[in-house]
Amino acid sequence: MSGVLLRLRPIAHATPTATGLHVRGWRSSFTVDGGRGLWTIWERLAGPLAEGVPPERLAVPENASPAVARALELIIGQLREHDLLVEVPAGWGDGGAGDGGTSHRDLGAPPPDIASWLESVAASPLEAWRRLRSTTAVVTGEGAPAAAAHRALTAAGLDVAPVRPGAGLLLTAGPHVVAAGYAAAVGFAVAPGPVADVVADAAALADRLAGAPGTPPEVLAALVGSAAAHRLVCALGGLPDPATEVVDMWSDVPPTGPPHQAVLVARVDPLRAEYHPWLSAVRPREPNGTLLEVLGDRELGPVPTPLPGDLPQLPVKLAASGNAVGFGTTEHAARLDALLRAARELAPAGAVLGADRAHALGLALRTAARHLPGTPVTEDEWSADPTARRWWKAVVLRFALPAAVEVTRVGPGVVRAVVRAAGEELSWAVEARPADAVAFAALAAAGRAQADQARTRPPRADQAQAGQARTLRPPAGVPGPVVLCGAAPFATPDGAAAPWTNRDWHWPHGLRDGEDAFQDGLRALVGEAEPVRLGPVLEAAGLVAFAVPGATR
Repeated sequence: MSGVLLRLRPIAHATPTATGLHVRGWRSSFTVDGGRGLWTIWERLAGPLAEGVPPERLAVPENASPAVARALELIIGQLREHDLLVEVPAGWGDGGAGDGGTSHRDLGAPPPDIASWLESVAASPLEAWRRLRSTTAVVTGEGAPAAAAHRALTAAGLDVAPVRPGAGLLLTAGPHVVAAGYAAAVGFAVAPGPVADVVADAAALADRLAGAPGTPPEVLAALVGSAAAHRLVCALGGLPDPATEVVDMWSDVPPTGPPHQAVLVARVDPLRAEYHPWLSAVRPREPNGTLLEVLGDRELGPVPTPLPGDLPQLPVKLAASGNAVGFGTTEHAARLDALLRAARELAPAGAVLGADRAHALGLALRTAARHLPGTPVTEDEWSADPTARRWWKAVVLRFALPAAVEVTRVGPGVVRAVVRAAGEELSWAVEARPADAVAFAALAAAGRAQADQARTRPPRADQAQAGQARTLRPPAGVPGPVVLCGAAPFATPDGAAAPWTNRDWHWPHGLRDGEDAFQDGLRALVGEAEPVRLGPVLEAAGLVAFAVPGATR
């Protein structure tokens, strides 16, 4: 190991604190407490580590006092745990011999800025540099974006062939390919991959973004070309894709990677660039992200982003995704409901969509049980329940609907509730308990009435003066009947439940605990539901669909 040095990654920075020190890296940080003397120990340790020390010398001196020994062990252990130490060949960056006797000068010594960058991000800087020098990169394109990509690849130390003419922007280095596109005001760079896949994704993205045709301004061209080059360099060098380097500033937990194919989207006025999840039809991945983040992404999601906007939020939470309006007891539930209603337009006819398998299956089985004969349930069996009473009062008192609810037991542990007003069926629900069935049906009926009132309400004075339309108002009301159910994946309530709370505080959270047993009872009544394929895009988002048992598709 005489040819190897252990260095502190250049990205690491330390700050003294009142009781110790705080060390920050690219993706994580740690704090060591124990007294002001820790900063002195850090300064004596960090100086040699910045230059590099043989790995066997990074140890606690035998003559160190117990307190100093414990401090050194703790700091060195934290540096290793947070990946802030890296091995480099002796002479790395100054033309010396590399590990195993191979001179990295034979590869073309990396400039100091590239050497520092590789020390900051690469697991093995020398191996990454070897990979970068292993092939000649090719830029196919025209104009400023191609020129920017060529400059960026050359600056990273790659051998780059002269630019080849071609439409769009395509960068190739060995088996790695990155495609990019641009218009007058928008540009993008797709994830690296095989040439056929990246070209297909680039074509689909160009159609999705539908930017106005034209030559991009110099700053956008430079951003798109450089971003595409960055992704190619990282793929060739075995480095993390830039999309995985985005870290929540409030969390020290490194991301596990983008939930799907990540695409950089750049726009001007103001100039900005962000990575967005892309539901690729040719490179689908296993779902690894929330539906709201992926399916409703504001740039690349196939359905409009579900938002409350200026829709009223009492007593029912409302959200809209395009023309689809969703309901719920929380904003998250309303946004998810709106998202699923909007996504139905993209699904095959007869498919019952859900946020996951339990939700989709539960909706399909409930739909099959909707018209089963049964025996009436008296009002006494549900009217004493606070949740059912609350939502029923919202229907008949808050919105003054001339409504009636019909509650029927259609099987052992299976109850249906239907809300009608003026001869029209507004909503229905099928649940295990009469109170839950009435609560869901009444919640949906109240939400529908609330959305209809929002549609007919005149715009605010400031909107009227500016001639603005209500951006989230559903233009034709909410098509009914509306179905909400206990199979939905309700978000966990914030904070710990107080000892005196009961189900009425967080309803309907917790109903899914009994969903498997309830679905077994539904199958006994209506039979099995068959899964329905939704295609690579919706399935990559995590959506699941079933056909209604007994229905003809």
